[in-house]
Amino acid sequence: MNVRYEDKNIFYISGYAAETSEATLAQDCAKLRAQYEDKLRAISNHLYFLSYASPEGGMIYLLGVETASHAPATDGATCHEVPATRFAIATVPKDAPILATWHEFFEKGIPALGATIDMSYQYYLESFDENGNCELWIPVE
Repeated sequence: MNVRYEDKNIFYISGYAAETSEATLAQDCAKLRAQYEDKLRAISNHLYFLSYASPEGGMIYLLGVETASHAPATDGATCHEVPATRFAIATVPKDAPILATWHEFFEKGIPALGATIDMSYQYYLESFDENGNCELWIPVE
């Protein structure tokens, strides 16, 4: 697993969200992509899945694009400010399942770095570049 650190300034992700669980994550993310990916790619070829906890303790995944401000990127979109922090970033190997790579990153990648996950930070990200390459971003102290 290729892992690096990167310091990020505040940025904004605007897009469309769905509440999900680990059991239905793949299907729910596929639905978001089917419904909104073309609309978002008209703005940027770099997509993100921003994940965070729902008020009820579930998971929310937001498919979006980076924007310059809190203004929604398109009609009906929401926008979240992603606070400045340091991320440990892992590249997902081609054809590897993303969820399995998340588990490996948490269980092996972060400990191998000697890093500590910043549990007070509310967001985790999946970043998809224009070529479809995926990176996983975990906030670290």
